[in-house]
Amino acid sequence: MKTLNKILLLIFVVSMMSCQKNLNFADYNKLPQPKFWKTAADAQAAITSCYGSFVSDWAYYDPNVLGPEEMASDETAKGSTANSQADLNAFIDYSFTPSFARFANLWKSRYSTINLCNQVITNVPNINMNQADKDQIIGEAKFMRAWDYFELVKLFGAVPIYNGLPQSGAYDIPSSPIDSVYSFILKDLDWGYAHMRKTVWDNANKGRATAWAARALEAKVLMYMASGANFMPNKQPIDGKTWADVEQVTNDVINNGPYKLYTAKGDSSYFYLFRLQNENCSESIFEIQAGASWTVGSVNGCAYALNQWIKGQDGGFGYSVPSDTLVAAWKARYKSQHDLRYKASVIWRGDTTVDGMVVQGAPQLDGITGTPRYDYDVYVPHDQRSGIKGGYWMQQIEQNFRLFRYADVLLIDAEAKFMNGDIAGALISINKVRERAGEPDLTAANLTLQKIWDERRFELAFSNDRYFDLIRTGQAQKVLGYRGWQYPKNVFYPIPQTQIDLSNGQLKQNPNW
Repeated sequence: MKTLNKILLLIFVVSMMSCQKNLNFADYNKLPQPKFWKTAADAQAAITSCYGSFVSDWAYYDPNVLGPEEMASDETAKGSTANSQADLNAFIDYSFTPSFARFANLWKSRYSTINLCNQVITNVPNINMNQADKDQIIGEAKFMRAWDYFELVKLFGAVPIYNGLPQSGAYDIPSSPIDSVYSFILKDLDWGYAHMRKTVWDNANKGRATAWAARALEAKVLMYMASGANFMPNKQPIDGKTWADVEQVTNDVINNGPYKLYTAKGDSSYFYLFRLQNENCSESIFEIQAGASWTVGSVNGCAYALNQWIKGQDGGFGYSVPSDTLVAAWKARYKSQHDLRYKASVIWRGDTTVDGMVVQGAPQLDGITGTPRYDYDVYVPHDQRSGIKGGYWMQQIEQNFRLFRYADVLLIDAEAKFMNGDIAGALISINKVRERAGEPDLTAANLTLQKIWDERRFELAFSNDRYFDLIRTGQAQKVLGYRGWQYPKNVFYPIPQTQIDLSNGQLKQNPNW
């Protein structure tokens, strides 16, 4: 499953060398030089740079994103030692301000990738190459652009839309309204669905987006839009989208798409889903493709895994650890419903890993009580590590970050069907997920919307979904209010003050900030 990683890595190195000579990809307010964009190989190198940005930019998986998308929820605590990146506690009590540097890091990270995608979308149409290959590459760029705009609109609300490369480098534009951002995302995904391949990639290209990835992401975007009455100031769905719109798309993905739950290991399937041998498997919709190399190992090693692994042992930093709240709820669920995901996802100090390593590390972690514990999903057994550079830790880990899985689509479908009154249909989808987890089937007599939301909590634990789901479903005030979360202020994070200062008066701060 690492074939694509090696191809991506090779082209990523070549393309980044080209960036230094011609493209200026590293700076998102610079336009490219004209020497590139001549051949199909240039187009491939450029789209690989888009994928590569998810790996090379640590803000996709380090505390810059773990803070606002995980620690801000009730799912994980800061972890590590008390004095290690202590500023992350601002996400625990919501004491951050618009000047908080981590917001600026996130903003620039996502817009840097968007600029890479815009360079592909703008320049590849002019290359003389096979039309199907051209459409595929443009569709992949639109998919990744949509992915980042979806994250930005959930984080910050109204944000600037760059549809291609601005003339004369005019990047100082105002934010677009939230409904316009969502509409822009849907247009990108609709284009991708219409123009990208609908067949799965061969082994050498696994991990690249397809039309079905665009369609699946469309379902998730529509779910947020249909949920607008729970969190938007006007208490209305975004752009009038309904749960019928959501269900139409989930039906298409479920009935016609290539995805299926990974169940090959029986009761151990959820654990093995996150192991190296099952990267880009039939359940995977989109993953960050992590690899290791002598050339750019420090860039392409998987800091996602190391940031969350054991503090003081095996090279880990111990951030974003399972919270007291999550552990208590999951223990109770394991006892009452035999939820196998609990044992597969949480490992404690004193436990033994699948390959025989005893978890030790720091005796205490910041933000939790009792025994230290960690996200077991990130673990890579020692005999599966790359061994590059004589054991230097950063080059050892090649663990992909599973950003989007088919299980998510099934739970989106369950929620849509429940909201549309199709209880029987909702049960089919949610029970597929529950059966793999070892839980008993729900019935028409006991299925509730809360149980669907709870299933999302545990199935998608540590996937950067919980905080946004709490806001989307209107539960954030109830669940997080005791820590200082306030509606409507905390529905969106503040626009980074540095970006407002750089915008020549174009960007305005979010309400209540």
